[in-house]
Amino acid sequence: MLNAEEKKLTQAQAALENIEVPELQLDGAIAAGISKGKRKRKKNLFVIRTFAAAAILVFVFSALLRTSETFATYVTAIPGMEKIVELVRYDKGLTAAVENDFAQKIGVSDEHDGLKVTLDSVIVDEQMMVMFYKIHSSGGHKKISVENLKLTDSDGNNIEETVSSFGGWIDNSQNNEQLLQATYEFYGNNLPENLKLSIELAEGEAEDGQPLAKLDDMWVLPFSIDKEAFKNKKEVLELNKTVEFEGQKITIEKVSIYPTRIGVTAHFDEQNTKHVFGFEDLRLVDETGEEWAATNSGTIISHSEENTKEFYLQSNYFKKPKELYLRFNSVRALDKKELEIIVDPDKLEILKAPSDGRLLKVSREEDQLMLTFQRNSKDGHTNISFEQAVDSNGDEIGDGSASFRLSTNELPVDILIPYFGEGAALGPITLKLNDYPATIKGEANIKIK
Repeated sequence: MLNAEEKKLTQAQAALENIEVPELQLDGAIAAGISKGKRKRKKNLFVIRTFAAAAILVFVFSALLRTSETFATYVTAIPGMEKIVELVRYDKGLTAAVENDFAQKIGVSDEHDGLKVTLDSVIVDEQMMVMFYKIHSSGGHKKISVENLKLTDSDGNNIEETVSSFGGWIDNSQNNEQLLQATYEFYGNNLPENLKLSIELAEGEAEDGQPLAKLDDMWVLPFSIDKEAFKNKKEVLELNKTVEFEGQKITIEKVSIYPTRIGVTAHFDEQNTKHVFGFEDLRLVDETGEEWAATNSGTIISHSEENTKEFYLQSNYFKKPKELYLRFNSVRALDKKELEIIVDPDKLEILKAPSDGRLLKVSREEDQLMLTFQRNSKDGHTNISFEQAVDSNGDEIGDGSASFRLSTNELPVDILIPYFGEGAALGPITLKLNDYPATIKGEANIKIK
């Protein structure tokens, strides 16, 4: 893992050992960058999910999670290190994975028309793969962006049931190299050793922020991973402990600890009067008070069955605490009778919605149906999404996604759904909620080890 840079940093070792530094504040931080997410599952048609670009590249930068002027000065003296600093922060689990030499060096490149793409390294286990790749422009290109990124086996066959996130820009036409991150999540243990990463790039930027033109070439990076390196590297703790929040029973079935993340499997009692969407503050806490919370973009949820969900936290796999507790105090939940929103697209009327009045109005913007919601704060987190939308004939509408637009001043947020076009059915539209910000309160402190 970048041995040359590691050797350079040995000169600063003595100084670092004698510096008293505070822990970097991680909570609430969000890595900069443009992210795109594509989900390859038919369910949850209108789930809106952003994957934060926050991860680790190089082992030698584990010390960056401690702040000091001496270390910062040394780092900035090495060309390009400031970009790595942006990726190394914020995720304790991935940081620990790099510290413990868990990243696998790849170093495969492909070049077309003055643009060189290099897959530098990966962090991978049975749950997910975090890729660190570079795009180097030798000049002549303006505003390069990642249009698409696809992971397949070595023969080009799709890897079933994966979720990917990727993104980033090269901001100018001069000689420039940009370090980016991509994340793939796996639902199953069938990941082949020989893989192929295919990347499409685009150039330019339109007024709406979208790329002007996709480039003709495809950058193809064949690579292999060492599956033995992460074989049996997981710990599953069976719990089956039940807590009650405002009359709603929640059973924590198990906690699965992997090097890249932790999965918390929760079951919600069928007799509950409310449907539980997720947790507001799910976290693990050790005997010292150190916490491992949700990823930067919020807890990611994997749906295994209707009343059972898996929630993902940052990993403490390499920490090995003496005691570990699972805690949460706020749960997003809504009365089961209020899980649908029904609107009349012709009269632009709300026919049915949650009784909290959060849905302010329904309107039309060109060929899209726009729902305007009130959100609780200005931090951009709304937790409003739809599993599906159907027309009066029962047919699903939209192109598989809904656009999500926050206001620039106060609190409203708009969700736009493609509808008004050729073949649009007359009559009401029904949207089934996949997430909603109504909450119930309580206290859960479950000892898991």
